Amino acid sequence: MSDGRITPPATGLAAMRIGLEFGNADEFTESFTRALARGGELGATLVAGLDRGEMSIHLPRVDGPCWNSVPLFHLHRGEQPSAEDWTVTGAVLEKLERSR
Repeated sequence: MSDGRITPPATGLAAMRIGLEFGNADEFTESFTRALARGGELGATLVAGLDRGEMSIHLPRVDGPCWNSVPLFHLHRGEQPSAEDWTVTGAVLEKLERSR
């Protein structure tokens, strides 16, 4: 997107989980933008918990170790998740849903 805002998918499992975890697409975008600013040069990682598949944003060296979770994608300021990032995110979330 040209305005530099992170745009999550509108449909699919990732979109549904973002709605559950963050409220809506705009709230997710605002949360990730704040996380990227706080993460500085290290950026921020969208992760999913292995036990329940809940999504959160992890900040390297700020949040400490990220045990019991799987990284979905990592961004630095100014970067956007690619279509492949969202495809992988959906696939990982689907596997976590099936393993519950």
